[in-house]
Amino acid sequence: MRDRSRTLGMLLLAALVVAACAQGPAGGTSSTGAAPAPPERAATDTVPGGAQTTDAALAPLPQKISVSYSSVSATWLPVWLARDQGLFARNGLDVDVSYIASGTTSLQSLIAGDLQFTLNSASEPASAYLGGAPTRIALAWNRVLLALFMVDPSITAPEQLRGKAIGITRFGGQPHIGARLALRKWGLNPDTDVQYLQLGGVPEILGGMQTGAVVGGALSPPTNVVAQRLGYRSLGDISRMDIPYQASTMTSMQPYLEANPEVARRMARALMQGIKLSLDDETAARAAVAKYTQVDDPEMLDTTMEFYRRTVEKIPYPSLEGIQTILDDLAESEPRARSVQPRELINTTALEQLEREGFMTQLWGQ
Repeated sequence: MRDRSRTLGMLLLAALVVAACAQGPAGGTSSTGAAPAPPERAATDTVPGGAQTTDAALAPLPQKISVSYSSVSATWLPVWLARDQGLFARNGLDVDVSYIASGTTSLQSLIAGDLQFTLNSASEPASAYLGGAPTRIALAWNRVLLALFMVDPSITAPEQLRGKAIGITRFGGQPHIGARLALRKWGLNPDTDVQYLQLGGVPEILGGMQTGAVVGGALSPPTNVVAQRLGYRSLGDISRMDIPYQASTMTSMQPYLEANPEVARRMARALMQGIKLSLDDETAARAAVAKYTQVDDPEMLDTTMEFYRRTVEKIPYPSLEGIQTILDDLAESEPRARSVQPRELINTTALEQLEREGFMTQLWGQ
């Protein structure tokens, strides 16, 4: 059943790719070349929170950009801060940020041309790539799977999960891959020892645990913190299981990145500024997490921020080793994954350009 569902998902993505390729890249530029970037005016920019960097005041770009994040998780703090603190606007970007539960669903919108960028783990663009979509990871700021495997308090050992139902968002989504990796680490067969129930979003997995529909799932912060408060047991911290994993990516389509390099460059700038702000400005970071997760309990925010800050990468190049972990898992149901190299899934042109320009050194002072 799991393999059939994953295969059907790939077929749907492939159908969407055909339609998207027929339409051409979105963003208001020709598919044969990029629109010239507006001139930049040198200036000294002050990031909210007081961190100063020698930067440029960027003239607005004409494109309207739509971005989605795929879960109610503090891992998306950089994009929340980029929107709320005006980092997108200061980089000359007109960005609409929306929440689409499940990275699999958001990838379908990306392929259909409704989005220019999605924020999700690498498992979703990897699955789409295997289905024929020219998906590319442009940057990534988390190299572990930031989740606790939360279970009903009656479960005290992994062996007790045999024959039980595990909650996931969608097949191929991060909670699904996370559960599979943890189960395999514990010596269980993730394909035959448990069943999976698709519930839509991470908070919905917790809801399924409360109703008894599932016994547990891989929950990201702050939902895992809420689950602990409710008395559920942490069977294991997946981020500490020594499993390389590429989470928290900004993904786009290769034709769009080629046609809109300045958009990609400025998106990377804004999100890196968001990463810096998330580490430098405690007040702004906590306010954003509280706003977007609807969690305002001080102790829960403390724990959520600890999870985030322990794993965030300052220089967000994708992890080839982490992508390989995902391809290895996908290969169990999609043999083609064995012939795919992790480098095929990334396009770090924007990051490389910013590094050559000295942006990272300006931002971090080193």
